[in-house]
Parts: sequence; structure tokens; C-alpha cells
Amino acid sequence: MLSRHPLSTLRHLSYSLHYTLVRRNYRHELLTTTKHVDGVSFRSYELYNRHGEDVLLHALLSNLAPDEVVVDVGANTGTYTLAAAASHPRIRVVAVEPNAHVSEQLAANIRLNEFEERVTLLDCGLGNADETRTFHQSNYDELGSFSSAHASAWEASIAEQVEIQMRRLDSLVESGEVPPPDHLKIDVEGFGLAVLEGAESVLREHRPTLYFEVHDARDGHDESMAAELLRDHGYRLIPVREGWVCEPPES
Repeated sequence: MLSRHPLSTLRHLSYSLHYTLVRRNYRHELLTTTKHVDGVSFRSYELYNRHGEDVLLHALLSNLAPDEVVVDVGANTGTYTLAAAASHPRIRVVAVEPNAHVSEQLAANIRLNEFEERVTLLDCGLGNADETRTFHQSNYDELGSFSSAHASAWEASIAEQVEIQMRRLDSLVESGEVPPPDHLKIDVEGFGLAVLEGAESVLREHRPTLYFEVHDARDGHDESMAAELLRDHGYRLIPVREGWVCEPPES
């Protein structure tokens, strides 16, 4: 068995300690702090303003208008969801988070900010089929994925495998379960192409602005192919630090 590089070992220990403290804070609801992003404020049980400096988040907030709908795919504990909901009292958000443990943490943050009437939480996955699929829960909560290779990246390991309902965004919109989005954020640890493949009717008919976080190609999941799909739908991709801001074609 190969030993870890000392820096990798240190990183693993720091991440493990961080997630242990975060889980304990959520479990006992001990400490909340106010996070600030572009003049928007909200509270959460996160120990620091995780993702608060994301260029994709700043782009989303700058593009939002009253009465619009945001679908946050891979919502995690809710930085994008909470910031969007806090930006205007008529913004509606659908937060999608398949990791049951993380979804509970997100629900706690939604309650903390009293956003229950405007934020809908879906604990399914989004992909290119309406089916049940194996989800790999990582010991680094943020890395949970339908891709086992992504769930075990960065010295992480797979803590549990569970069967989770996967839905196509097209199916959810067509059934009326989710309103047509004006903005679609996707951060799903290597599974982004599959999310887009299940949302082609939404892209074609409703033309949301996209905020797409790109992850390394692992185990056959190569999100660079998503760029071709988006361009085929007439989107203009603007590279930013985390991925792409994707502007829809003119109506």
C-alpha cells in the first residue's frame, strides 16, 4: 500500500476535522453566523462563508430580477440557494440535493432564514433518466456524487452507497413539480453533462441562464463535453474561475 505524501495527509486531516465539526454544529444547532455576499446577507450553520467568493455566485446575484426562479442543482448546504432567496422577497428557489445528510443541513439553513415558503427542497438527483441510481456518499460531504471516482477524490473515501431516485429536469418541469427556471446552477461533482442531457427541453424552450461548475474528468465522466451540448443550443460560454457562465440565445 502506497503511503500518502505528508501534504496530502495534512490536507486529509484538516478536511476530516472540518467536516466533523460542521456535522456536530448542525446536529446540535450550536452556532450560526451571518454571511455576506454582494450586499446580500443570510445566516447559516456553516463555520465560514463557504462558496461565498465564487464568481458563479456573484454572476447569479448580478443577473437576478424579482419574481424569477432559480434551480440550484447540487445545492449542498445552500450558499447559492440562501443568497438568491435573500436577494429579493419574490425570488423563488428550487434546491436539489441528493445527499440525505447534506439535505438535512440545507433544510436547517432554510428554516433558520425562514425561507420555507419560497425555497423548495428536493432530495432527489438530477440526470438524464427517470430511474433509481446508486449515489456515493463521501466522507467529505461536499464530494458526494453519482460518480464514485469524484466521491473519492482529494484523499476522500466513499462512506456509503445508497439508491436514490434520479429525475430529469425536463420531467419535473413538464409535470409542474418545478416551475420553468430563469437561472440554472449546476455543481454535481462530474455529473453535469447528464444533468444537461435531461434538461434539453428546458434549455430549448425556457432558455435559463446557466452557472456551470466544471470538475476534472474522472472514471468516464468528462464535463468538457457539456460545452458542445450548450453551444448546440445556442449558448455563449463565458469562462470564469469555477467553470462557465452560460448566456442563452436571444429569444
